[in-house]
Amino acid sequence: MTSNDLTASRAAGAVHTVLLDADGVLQWPADGWLEKWRPYAGDDLEGFVRQMFLAEQPALTGAVTIQDCVERVLRDRGHSGEELSRAVEEVLSAWAMIEIFEDAFALVDRVRAAGTRCCLASNQQRFRRDIMVDLGYAQRFDRTFFSCDLGIAKPDPGYFEAVLADLGCGPDGVIFVDDREDNVEAARSVGLTAFVHDTHASADDRGLDDLARILREAGVPGV
Repeated sequence: MTSNDLTASRAAGAVHTVLLDADGVLQWPADGWLEKWRPYAGDDLEGFVRQMFLAEQPALTGAVTIQDCVERVLRDRGHSGEELSRAVEEVLSAWAMIEIFEDAFALVDRVRAAGTRCCLASNQQRFRRDIMVDLGYAQRFDRTFFSCDLGIAKPDPGYFEAVLADLGCGPDGVIFVDDREDNVEAARSVGLTAFVHDTHASADDRGLDDLARILREAGVPGV
């Protein structure tokens, strides 16, 4: 985060809404998730992971189900019948393996208690959205903006326009934090003050120090 970023934040006025990405900011895949995919990857696990996340893209906007996306990939890899059904279920189970950053959630609690609206702004397909709702996101945030519900995904600027329209406000006083530069640039393109969060820039291994610093220097109360 540069001094220009901070100047832009302060010039926009008091922060009234914080938008936070999920993966890499508030959570990440739990240990062992890749082992769910290894049996179906052949000798190229890295390539299989890329293929899976590419296949997931249409499901992030809710256009198709992630089940259909996974089945298509596995069918193309030669799986069929009952074995295909078991394989789809096993591959899907990896997306359900989520480790919440409890300290980051506690930080969100403090920010909300100080009077600032906190909203989740996350690309997710419906299967994983439902897992996250069960993990308590709806209770810990004022609003949850899942791409599969909005019908549009980051880094499309339209995602942020849809969020602002739903919130009934303009970009002034709204900040956005994400671990991906392209998402941050898209948010800035519609006028949001946005920051790239680096989980690994913190002394702790969940990125709390960096997240707290971003919010504090952006003028968010309660940090």
